[in-house]
Amino acid sequence: MRQSESLSKNSRAQTILPKNVRSTLRGHIDLLDPVTWVSGPQGFISGALASGAMLWDWQTFWLAFVGLVLVGPLTIGFSQSINDFFDRDVDAINEPTRPIPAGLVTLRGAILNFSLVGALAILLSVGLALTSKSGPILVIMTVLGLLLGVLYSMPPVEFKRNGLIGPLSVGFGYTLLTWLSGLLIFGPFKTEVLITALVNVSISAGLLILNDIKSIEGDRKLGLHTLPVNYGVHNALKISYAFIDSVQIFFAIYLITTGHFWIGLIQVVALLVQLKAQRDLYTTPTHSQYKKYLLTGNGLITVISLLAALSFGGYTPFNSL
Repeated sequence: MRQSESLSKNSRAQTILPKNVRSTLRGHIDLLDPVTWVSGPQGFISGALASGAMLWDWQTFWLAFVGLVLVGPLTIGFSQSINDFFDRDVDAINEPTRPIPAGLVTLRGAILNFSLVGALAILLSVGLALTSKSGPILVIMTVLGLLLGVLYSMPPVEFKRNGLIGPLSVGFGYTLLTWLSGLLIFGPFKTEVLITALVNVSISAGLLILNDIKSIEGDRKLGLHTLPVNYGVHNALKISYAFIDSVQIFFAIYLITTGHFWIGLIQVVALLVQLKAQRDLYTTPTHSQYKKYLLTGNGLITVISLLAALSFGGYTPFNSL
C-alpha cells in the first residue's frame, strides 16, 4: 500500500513538473553557479563582524540574511550567469556540460536569468539602504559590482581576456565590495577593514590566476590572453604566488605593528604552511595537487580573515589577540 502511495506521489510530482521543465529549472540554477557564492558571504560576514555592531537580535539576523542573499545568489549569481552567456563558446570546449552548451537553457532564457537577478539585486540593495546604516552607498556598491560583472564578460571590454585585469576585477567585485557592504550595513567605515579587504582582493586575484591553468587549452584556442596562456604554467604560478604571498607578508607586519600580535603570528605560520603547498604544486602542477593546495590555502586565509574581523570588532577574547 505504501509503495503504491509513493509511486502515486512521484507520478503527481512528474505531472506537476515534467522532465524538461525540471531540467530547465536546474539549468537556470546552475547558471547562477551556487558553488561560487561562498567567497561573497564570507567577506560580508567578516565585514559585518568587524563593524562591532552585530547583536543577538532579530533585526541583526534579518539584515545579515538579506545581505547574504544580496552578495551571494544575486550579485555573484548575476556575474556567473552573464559570464556563462558570453562564455558559451569557451564552455563548449572546456565545460560542455554547462547549461547553455548542454541545451538546458536557451540564449533568451539566459538573458532573462541575469536580467531578473540583476534587477532583484538593485531592488534589494535599495531596501537595505533604507533599513540599515549604509545609506545610498550600498546601492552604489551593488551597481558597481554588477557593472564589473558585465565588463568582465561583455565585448568589446571583456576584462577576462586580460590575464591581470580580469582576476583583479573579480577580486574587487567578489571581495572588496562584499567586505565593505557587510561593514557599512552595520556600522561606520573603518580603515583596517579596507586594508584587510584589499589584502583579500590580491589573494583572490592570485587564486583566479591559478584557476586559469585548468582551462589553458580552451583559452588558447579562443584567444584569451590569460597569464598561463601568455607565460606558461610555471611562470603563471610564480605570478600567482606573488599576489598571494606578498600581501600576506604585509598583513602580518600590519597586524603586529597595530597591536594584533598573536593574529599576526598566526598569519606568519599560515603563510609558511602555504609555501610548502605552493612548492608541491609548482613541482607537480596537476589538478589533484591544485585542489589540495586550495583546501590548504583557502581554509587558512579564511581563518585569518575571521580572526582579524573579530579583533577589529572588539569581540572578547579576540580583541586581545
